[in-house]
Amino acid sequence: MSKLARLLPLALLLVLTACPGDGGTDEPDGGTQVRADPCNSREDALSKPECELTLGEQREDYISFAQDAEHPESDKDWFSVRIPATANARTLVRVTAGYLAQSTPVNLAVGVLREDGQSSVARKVDNHQQGAPKPVEIIFPFSEPNARLLLLLADEPTIPSRPQFDARSPYFVKVEVLENPDTNEPNDTQPTALTLQAQGAVQVATASGYLATTDDVDTFSFPAATGKVAYVRLYAEQLNPPPAYRLSYTLVRPDSTAEAEGRVANAFVAADLATARRVKATGTWTVVVKGYKPANDPNPIPGDLRQRYNLEVRVMDEQDPQDINGDNDALGRALVRTIGSGPGSSTSFSGRIGSASDVDWYGVDVPSTTQPSVLYFRLAQGSGGGRFPPLPGLVDRQVRVLSPVTKGAGEPDWKVACVSDVTACPKGYSEAPSAQLLVEALCNGSPPLCLQASREEEPQNFPNLSNFEGTLFVPPHTGTLRYYFVVEDDGNNWADDKDYTLQVSWQDDADDTARYSGGVEQPSTATLANDTSGATFPAPPAAATALNGQLNHGYGRLLPDDRVTGKGVRGPRDYDAVPSDTDSFILNLPNGLPEPLDRTWELQWTVQNLADGGLPHGLALDLTFCDGTPRDGGSGCTPVSKGSRNQPLTLSYRPDPLRAWHTPSGSFSGLQPLYSKQVAGNSTVFTVQPYACSCFEPRFIRGGTVRVDVSAAERTSYERVNYSVRTAYTDYPKTYSADGGGRQCPAPLPDGGPGCKFTLQP
Repeated sequence: MSKLARLLPLALLLVLTACPGDGGTDEPDGGTQVRADPCNSREDALSKPECELTLGEQREDYISFAQDAEHPESDKDWFSVRIPATANARTLVRVTAGYLAQSTPVNLAVGVLREDGQSSVARKVDNHQQGAPKPVEIIFPFSEPNARLLLLLADEPTIPSRPQFDARSPYFVKVEVLENPDTNEPNDTQPTALTLQAQGAVQVATASGYLATTDDVDTFSFPAATGKVAYVRLYAEQLNPPPAYRLSYTLVRPDSTAEAEGRVANAFVAADLATARRVKATGTWTVVVKGYKPANDPNPIPGDLRQRYNLEVRVMDEQDPQDINGDNDALGRALVRTIGSGPGSSTSFSGRIGSASDVDWYGVDVPSTTQPSVLYFRLAQGSGGGRFPPLPGLVDRQVRVLSPVTKGAGEPDWKVACVSDVTACPKGYSEAPSAQLLVEALCNGSPPLCLQASREEEPQNFPNLSNFEGTLFVPPHTGTLRYYFVVEDDGNNWADDKDYTLQVSWQDDADDTARYSGGVEQPSTATLANDTSGATFPAPPAAATALNGQLNHGYGRLLPDDRVTGKGVRGPRDYDAVPSDTDSFILNLPNGLPEPLDRTWELQWTVQNLADGGLPHGLALDLTFCDGTPRDGGSGCTPVSKGSRNQPLTLSYRPDPLRAWHTPSGSFSGLQPLYSKQVAGNSTVFTVQPYACSCFEPRFIRGGTVRVDVSAAERTSYERVNYSVRTAYTDYPKTYSADGGGRQCPAPLPDGGPGCKFTLQP
């Protein structure tokens, strides 16, 4: 019985049972139209002329009824198509089918079978469910002249018990025979051999191709010998709409194991994949190009005749001096040199990140010395090399400085000491708390290594490696101290084949040497000068007490924003075990003063400028007062180094208006800068302003001392410069300007209570 005969009773039944006046709105989603349907079986497709498709012409038809009690099977349409006599190894068959309507209940399934109707060639389903239908495209190679293929089109419901149909909207189907644009086909399993040709000292080969068919795989081969570097790049232009797949590759060694692989992040960007690998096995290497398929994804990868990819292979000599003459890619194979017999010596290493996973280890032995010294290092980019473009991806080179830890009887003790003993491995977490995991991981390695410094490239903030330097403190020591320098990139997946030079110099530290006694740096002591006239206020007088020094190692103290954005010689993720050279001073305060004891503190610091006039760093002054308030009937000193908010008492220049200690909490009116900054001659001068009401509380005058720890702040250069902190005390209270008039700092209370409470607002 034909489909027309079967549909007539159904159509009449629907007409007879429709409610009067409803306009037929109860019509099923698929409609009730009667459709001619001559192609219902394999036999129809092979025998009826109307069931044979013409190549290149579009045919329309309907999936026009569903399975029910009267219809054992839902509608299935069969068509045949004949392949031309000219078919060959590069012949492709493209089948496109789908609905042009905005919606349809049919999930169109398209199957391609051989003439026997049993052997499947390809199949694809538009499983759009409640969404809009999408065209189905199947592309497959077929090289059999004059062969006949069958097409089977039907609904494939998401719920098998609920087949769908659509008697109102037709589907279309078209079959085309094309020539594969990939001239390398067939090369799915038999690689296309690439011919390398000399371009100077580099052997180069190029190819192009298409992943034109479903699950298409293209393979290419090239020869390479041990010791060479193989560079492979796979790239393609961006398409709109995007290609049907994400391009990927695998570089395969001669023993058929994978050396490297990569894939495009998403289909909406131009493909640019590359790697450079040191060849460790002579033979034939293979590049496998295919569409990326995630693990456990059973769906085939569609082809795309629009996407042309390009492949480039370069084979070249290794030109890293260390990798030519050996291999310094591990601690045990580090290139080690003794830097000299004493401070003033230097050495340098040349290398390059010439391939992905290239790691360069260098060692510097520092002979014994009884004086403190410093070790300066700098990684500088050279102009040579670059025989291939830098590999795609983030430019994130690293330089790390490590030292062995051997404090204790053996490795278990060494690891414990490395983690917990700052004399065995100093820790600089205050400015880089995120570094703790890395430090402890290195300590727990074998052998345990102490991270002395780490420099992480930040291209946005440091495009010219300006943070790739540092100065490390070298303590007095007997025997030999070894420092390892590791040059690599984060993840070891990047290379640029460009020369670099690692410079290391051992320098004396006369400033710290003068402060050392008994193997430990000691504070310097000075007496605070008395500015009896106060004529130079807020600047100290010419006869002020001067605390002088030179800050040589570490990158110095940082403002909170510096940790995030990177500033000066430091990147956001950089680390120093000793982040700042610190000079300590004990200031003796006056005794025997008349009541009230409150005194104004005049404070100014000066930093020598660089030759170009720039400021190498500012200063941070950490304060520890001595509270001499009698307790339990006695006297003594209670150290005070934190304010009311439990913050360190630190003075450091900031240009923005701030709240002074005497300004009511929550008040934002009348705020002023606490410091001034000006260039005087070849120095930059910072002065605490009158609005700060900088002063000594009576309890601190009674305590008799204040400790000042001076360190660098916001370092921009490791050039050696001198600083001077000038200070004195004078009468209290002073006045300051505000709102067009003069105001006085809080005066001592009539009952003898203090006016100065400087530590309340650090």
